[in-house]
Amino acid sequence: MTECPLVEYREQFSKTLPARPVADHKIVGQASSPMATNGPKNRFLGGGPKEQRDIPFMIFVGSLVLMLVGVAEFLWSGQGRETWLVVSGTLPFFILTAVLLFGGIGFWLKSDKFSGPELALFVGITLPCSYITLAFAFLWFTDMGHTVIWNSRIQDVTWEEGWIDKADHKDDSDTRHQPSYTIRTAADEMVSTTRSTWLTLVKRFGGQGKVKSERNLMADMEDSRRGANRGSTNRRGSDRDVSDRDGIPEIHTITWDGRESSSVPTSREHIETNYLQAADTSLKIAGVKQDYLPYLVDYPQVTSGQFGQIEFDRVIEQKVKVGGGFHELVDRKLDQALQTLGSKKQCNIVVYVVGTENVGFFQALREHWKEGKKNDICVCIGYTKKKIRWCKIMTYTDRTLFVENLERDVRRLETLDGKGDALVNSILTNINATGDAGYLRKPMADFEFLAADITMPWLTQALAFLWACVWLSPTIYICIRN
Repeated sequence: MTECPLVEYREQFSKTLPARPVADHKIVGQASSPMATNGPKNRFLGGGPKEQRDIPFMIFVGSLVLMLVGVAEFLWSGQGRETWLVVSGTLPFFILTAVLLFGGIGFWLKSDKFSGPELALFVGITLPCSYITLAFAFLWFTDMGHTVIWNSRIQDVTWEEGWIDKADHKDDSDTRHQPSYTIRTAADEMVSTTRSTWLTLVKRFGGQGKVKSERNLMADMEDSRRGANRGSTNRRGSDRDVSDRDGIPEIHTITWDGRESSSVPTSREHIETNYLQAADTSLKIAGVKQDYLPYLVDYPQVTSGQFGQIEFDRVIEQKVKVGGGFHELVDRKLDQALQTLGSKKQCNIVVYVVGTENVGFFQALREHWKEGKKNDICVCIGYTKKKIRWCKIMTYTDRTLFVENLERDVRRLETLDGKGDALVNSILTNINATGDAGYLRKPMADFEFLAADITMPWLTQALAFLWACVWLSPTIYICIRN
């Protein structure tokens, strides 16, 4: 049977190498090295001695876990397909993958310590590593990583008691787990908060009688593993924040009681792909905003408030001030509506009131905000001398009837003073209208043709190459060591 050409080449290549010295045979029972006195070795990937810390192998496992976490992050956030379209269509991806693959094959040909299964492992790691490295580079160093605002409400809040994990060996230190307080939104977002917020929400959602408690399963498993006494206060201390004075850590949860008056709106920032913002295309507006710089402000961000990092000011007044509590009323009413509308319609609403009669400002705002967020409905109103001069809508939608109707209804208000409720009703009515008159977000998939136009600065490419090589270096070391 004819041998595989690659195997035959490897054997011929090995014959050309200088002969390696053969170690002398040792007497049975004689220790040849300090390594031999430490017992048998882990055979997987040439691991170090058993019962000892193998630092290189730990670094290798850490890099592997980091890669898997990166893949999970893209899949969980729904950005896997979008980032893959961009990354796989760029030359840096193919260059990086080719360099790493040929490098691995070169190590395999030159070193008899680099086995076939180890080569397969290296190849299996190379592709996702290259993808993740470049995907994060595109999201962080280009405009492809697009921040959008998700709106929801607080669904429940949890207090997890702290506890102390006693060490197995006397030379090790105990692990102290601090108490934590976490808000969960109806969109399944997790937000860290404080004890004072926990107490406030307990009172808001019906009081202590509504709190449900259960044992901390992690702490219970540690107790079970060591056969510890669950009722002992010496096990975890007696501080209220550590174990609620009974020595048994628990997890306490209170859920929103369903009353509209007690609901708490939430806004959270999420990174999503935006081809239009990142691509070098003629679809972008440029060279307009210089004439309107005093009227332009940056896009608002989520800020920290009474209940944590969940507040968003969705009303902007620039070079004008609307009276009658307009700002606070509109902001509050839109927050309330978006608790359910945000997920139902996949939208975020911003009202931008500007003190100029020149409708050209709208084009300047489009340039400054780079067409806004992909789920935005930005109602831009020119307002001077307590009169609505014009209204324009900035949004991603193909429903032109929705845009035209909303602009018309806002202009018909004539003034904003004392018309906060009317403005909110106009916005919500048009969003929820049936058929083509209602709002429908344009999917980013409609802009996939722009993926090939997204480029990365050469310095960023070089750093991505370097990072990928550093990331894979533990894998190469583990594979070639004996």
